[in-house]
Amino acid sequence: MLAATNASAGNLDHFSSLQVVGLSEVKPRRLEDYADVISGFLAEFDRCFKEFNNLKPQFALFATPFDVDAESASEEFQMEVLDLKCDKQKYTDMGVPDFYHFVQKKVSKISLCNLRNSLMAMFGCTYVCEQFFSSMKIIESAL
Repeated sequence: MLAATNASAGNLDHFSSLQVVGLSEVKPRRLEDYADVISGFLAEFDRCFKEFNNLKPQFALFATPFDVDAESASEEFQMEVLDLKCDKQKYTDMGVPDFYHFVQKKVSKISLCNLRNSLMAMFGCTYVCEQFFSSMKIIESAL
């Protein structure tokens, strides 16, 4: 928000490239355009992170399963959280990724493994999409 406000006001403190050009060379309308673009980015970030806020309980269950109160967890995870707390020393010794491989071998913790898979796939898909669009931009700019 600070950058958008500064751009609108003609304050170039946070825009090193524009400082090189100088305020006298930058048209006021262009600064308003920059402010609009920055505000658009902020709105998009808010929208994206709003979706992450909705997933906060699932992230907490995935990242710190021993800190989650079983009663506050979704019903499908309650028994698994209680079972999981018995394996706390393994978690401490192994770390998150290896621990979930260990958990996957235990048939009783299927819901937690499905949660892990869905959360991890979310970021993998994002990475693949970002790589694809970066490749498309490179191809497009070469034409």
